[in-house]
Amino acid sequence: MCIAAPAKVVELNKDDKIAFVEFGGVKQKARIDLMPDIQLDDYVLVHAGYAIEKLSEQAAKESLEAWDELLDVLDEEDRERAESMD
Repeated sequence: MCIAAPAKVVELNKDDKIAFVEFGGVKQKARIDLMPDIQLDDYVLVHAGYAIEKLSEQAAKESLEAWDELLDVLDEEDRERAESMD
């Protein structure tokens, strides 16, 4: 299964069709071939290294909050599993 992750465009090089996007403080290169109208500070969904869809800031924040909640649950499960093995 593959998923697309929301990210904010923090650097843009339209000549090379590349953006640098930020996922929770981590920068990654993303191709923008599919989104020539992308702008700095836009929120996008990134899948397999490509920006595939523009998101509103509200939609991006809601999605990021959901990701944070999921990661918190997974971290808690990992801690519980580790404690049960001790």
